[in-house]
Amino acid sequence: MGLFSGNNTGGKIDINRLREDLMDEYGAQMVTFTGAMGYSDMCDAQSASEEQLIEMARREGFNIDKYRR
Repeated sequence: MGLFSGNNTGGKIDINRLREDLMDEYGAQMVTFTGAMGYSDMCDAQSASEEQLIEMARREGFNIDKYRR
């Protein structure tokens, strides 16, 4: 884990902070409206690769630039 630099990301991304924020987002979704689906997404974020985390964050509407170093 740590920083990820990919061809299409334009720079290094703080993956640990992104992972934590995604897990927080899915946890909030679990509590508010999606139940088990939010829990499943939270578990997926915990074990996702760096590329998968970035894709998940984009799907959730996260501003990836906020995580660049």
